[in-house]
Amino acid sequence: MDEKTVQEILGSVSQPSRYLGTEVNRVVKDVSEMDLHMVLAYPDLYDIGTSHFGIQILYALLNERENIYAERVFAPAPDLEELLKERHLPLFSLESRTPLCDFDVVGFSLLYELNYTSILSMLSLAGIPFLASERDDSHPLVIAGGPCAFNPEPVAELFDFLIIGDGEEALLEVSDAVIAWKKSGAPKAELLKQVAAISGVYVPSFYEVSYEPLEGTEISIAKVNPLEGQPQRVRRAIVPELTKASFPEKPVIPFGKPVHDRLRLEISRGCTRGCRFCQASMIYRPVRERRVEDLLDISETSLETTGYNDISLLSLSTGDYEQLAELMRGITLSSCADGDKVAVSLPSIRAGRLTPEIMEIIKNVRKTGFTIAPEAGTQRLRDVINKGITEEDIVGTVESAFSLGWNTIKLYFMIGLPTETEEDLQGIVDLAKKLKGLAGRKRVNINVSVSTFIPKPHSVFQWEGQITKDEAWRRICWLRDALKIPGITLKWGSTDISWLEGIWSRGDRRLTSLLIRAWKKGCRLDGWSEHMNLPMWQEAVEEEGIDWSLLCERPRGLDEPMPWDHIDSGVSRRYLEKERMRALKACVTPDCRYGTCTGCGICDFKTIKPIICLPEEEKTKAEVPFRERPKAYTPRKLTFTYSKVKDARYFGHLEFANVMVKVFKRAGISIETTHGYNPRPKMTFSDPIPLGMESYAEEFVVTVLSDLGIDEIKERLNTHLIEGIDVTNISHFVKTKGLVDKAFRYEVSSYKPFFDVNKMNDFINSSHFTIEKKGKKGNIKEYDLKDFVRDITIHTPSQLTIDLQSVGGVVIRPDLAVAHIFSLDDEATSGLGLVKRCRLDV
Repeated sequence: MDEKTVQEILGSVSQPSRYLGTEVNRVVKDVSEMDLHMVLAYPDLYDIGTSHFGIQILYALLNERENIYAERVFAPAPDLEELLKERHLPLFSLESRTPLCDFDVVGFSLLYELNYTSILSMLSLAGIPFLASERDDSHPLVIAGGPCAFNPEPVAELFDFLIIGDGEEALLEVSDAVIAWKKSGAPKAELLKQVAAISGVYVPSFYEVSYEPLEGTEISIAKVNPLEGQPQRVRRAIVPELTKASFPEKPVIPFGKPVHDRLRLEISRGCTRGCRFCQASMIYRPVRERRVEDLLDISETSLETTGYNDISLLSLSTGDYEQLAELMRGITLSSCADGDKVAVSLPSIRAGRLTPEIMEIIKNVRKTGFTIAPEAGTQRLRDVINKGITEEDIVGTVESAFSLGWNTIKLYFMIGLPTETEEDLQGIVDLAKKLKGLAGRKRVNINVSVSTFIPKPHSVFQWEGQITKDEAWRRICWLRDALKIPGITLKWGSTDISWLEGIWSRGDRRLTSLLIRAWKKGCRLDGWSEHMNLPMWQEAVEEEGIDWSLLCERPRGLDEPMPWDHIDSGVSRRYLEKERMRALKACVTPDCRYGTCTGCGICDFKTIKPIICLPEEEKTKAEVPFRERPKAYTPRKLTFTYSKVKDARYFGHLEFANVMVKVFKRAGISIETTHGYNPRPKMTFSDPIPLGMESYAEEFVVTVLSDLGIDEIKERLNTHLIEGIDVTNISHFVKTKGLVDKAFRYEVSSYKPFFDVNKMNDFINSSHFTIEKKGKKGNIKEYDLKDFVRDITIHTPSQLTIDLQSVGGVVIRPDLAVAHIFSLDDEATSGLGLVKRCRLDV
């Protein structure tokens, strides 16, 4: 896509930095020299997708290959979607801004069922037919992978093939097959035969679906059968061991406000706790832990290459990582050596596993939130779901948290779990009260979050029914009334979203037409409450003749075929059935990592087996290498002048500040911070300029802790700055008294000849020129524009220069001044090109 068109688009959307593609650590290659050009597509907004660790892994692995170029694309926000449709422009990738239809492969991540409509939006904007059967060899291959692929049937007809399970090795094998196919010139059918032989690859067109009546009912059940020559079941791909080679040490640093703006460190994959409601505990088995030495090397390198000062330890059960204390100590020592405390956030921690030693380490690094997930309010129900924790574990963990300084505890529960009773709901209330009481007179916050249980494929509870939307709301309202207690806050997930998710979770291929119908009605970004449109979905469901109660409420029989029976997660159906029977008896099944094999079927104990990184007996705490604390520097307060041009002009004020903090970190220049548990860098910026304005005369002030010379600081920063930003001067900060008015020269251009010499002369010759301007508090004030305009010169009817000065701290923007002088309407004003050229003497 040409640059002029892209710039017009960026200037017309609310958060243009989502679409820049100029992030630090992104990969740029020459497309013409590539054997394979692939785009990794995430069907949700940039803010969500850039926080997904799986895309970072695949992006790095693919781009390590010299002959493969992998780019990224995310679902456009509604404003961009409408703009692309109005202008008949295709959806494009971030890095090279190539239309999606021009790629060899478009690969979608299926992380969440309510992202499915966004897949259709992205395909539609790309001009790619929805159904694989409607695409010919001129179209890109459309593939997918991710946890939702474990029941691929509701969207199976959209894809040429899907990768089931771990994608690292399988996607590289697929890539080699596609490259060979491209060179051969064979039809797509030949490629599909080749990739179907790769472990973990499911080709939907090689499986036919029949619908058979369920005995004694009017219900028809989908049964998926392979065509001749295809396996009865597609076994998931499994990476036997997690190594440094499979970790992206230079992850792309997103712009804007990603949901997880920190370094993500995957410490292990898989979980054998066996929570019976949990799909992930089955489809990611076995447990594979990374070596603590590798993790410390990775974290040190990645912190340097990203500029992050926060680490999130990723795992299904972080507290179970065998060398968690050792890892935390290593991060602590790195933190001391760098002079900056690194914040370490842990996902929901299993009560009883977070020892006082680990909690003390976290506290000394930098405290973040504290979250545990009891899931159920009574011990009986926790045993039913095989949570494996007692109330004593929960109480002991929270007591330790309070004693070490935590004031806020987050608790996660589910409602609608199999066998749940009113007594179990009361248990949630009683437990929240009890935990709050542990703090005594200390002021604490207990945040209780509840969500509705949704039966998931391949989980022990895949056969259970889901409570109705009305019943879920009744239970939430009961909890809301019962938890109206000072210091306790109840939050809950949307029952509408749970209702919709329940439809897709266990659906079959008949839902594809529902998806397309709902999309045509306008359903988009359904996982976002502000975009979710339940009436539209209800209309679509009714028009498709779908009975929600059959899909969600109805329990399945153990002998009933499931739409995903042809997908082999590695965990046997027999094991799931046995665990379901144990659940009904409230029997707990121990974690196999601490005892004997429970017979789930995932391990062959040769290639596929648990990898637990136990501490070596001879290793002691004293042997962890210690690095000396950094040298103490005298703080220096410096003023930095910089330019902000090209794509960088689309950074908002706060966004740019976030970018600069990371730049200093990557450059190895420490910034003095405020004190306390959440220190902030001592950095201040000049008044923000309008989004989209270029500038060669911006300033910020930073107190640095470094003995580097001015020139070296400038060189280091410019080496690590992103495209479009350049530090042009550094000087020692000079403190001034009171307000200091400043003057700047601006260059203004328009797409039409709006600048009339007669109107300019009318302004120049007027004695005063009153305009209205909105103040910081939203109130309207009148100002004489003549006081602010020092000079104005028209160069052509579409180009001028205007010199503006502030008066008493009040600043008039150049677009506002020009709009008033030349009587421009909002559309003309929004299309002005603005450049802040230089500072003038006052």
